[in-house]
Parts: sequence; structure tokens; C-alpha cells
Amino acid sequence: MNPLIFTCIGFITGISVGIVGIGAGILLIPLLTYFGVSIKTAVATGLALQLVPQSLPGLLIYHHKGHVQWKLCFYIILGSLIGITLGAYLVNHHIITEKMMYLLLFFILFCSTIYIGSICLKLILI
Repeated sequence: MNPLIFTCIGFITGISVGIVGIGAGILLIPLLTYFGVSIKTAVATGLALQLVPQSLPGLLIYHHKGHVQWKLCFYIILGSLIGITLGAYLVNHHIITEKMMYLLLFFILFCSTIYIGSICLKLILI
């Protein structure tokens, strides 16, 4: 384990989260697995980051500028708590295999790329 590499990964994903709100799923998980971390450990690391340490400073800055809608956040957090619990149960009780985890990550990243790419094309063509 190289602390410098993992600190750099944290730095890169932190910048991404602060700018566009994306980092754990799209950057962190693939980067960690690339550097030899198992996908289950990578997911657990992503969940640890979302507890508070990674997001709180950015959240406070966005809050001070009036961009946080707390009611919306409440409903998303509520659904997320249920979803994360179910997802972790499915993986850790071997209902979702490691192979399926990689396929789901691929599908989500692929669909995200197509969606964001179409938005970028529209912005470029305008």
C-alpha cells in the first residue's frame, strides 16, 4: 500500500466532488481497484468517505451560498439509507457477486457517460 498514491486518489476525487459532486463512484472505485484494492473494499472506502469527512466542508460552502435545499436532502438521504442497507446486504450475503458488481459499475458509468456526453454536445452546439 502506497500512502502517496492513495492520498493523490483522495485529492483527485475530492476536487471532483467539490466541483461536480461526483467522485466516489465514478473515480474512487475504479482508481482503487486499478491499484489492487478489491471492489468490496473500494465500495466500503467510498461509504466511509460519505459519512461526513469528505463532504462536510463542501456542503458548508454550498449552504452559505444558499444552494442547499434541506427538504430535498432529507428525502434523498432517507431513500439512500434504505438503498445502501439493501445494497450492502445483497453484496455481503452473496446475492450480488463480485462479477455482478463490476458489471453494474460498468453499466452505471457507461450510462452516465452517454448522458453527460449528450449534455456536453448540446452545450457545444449552442
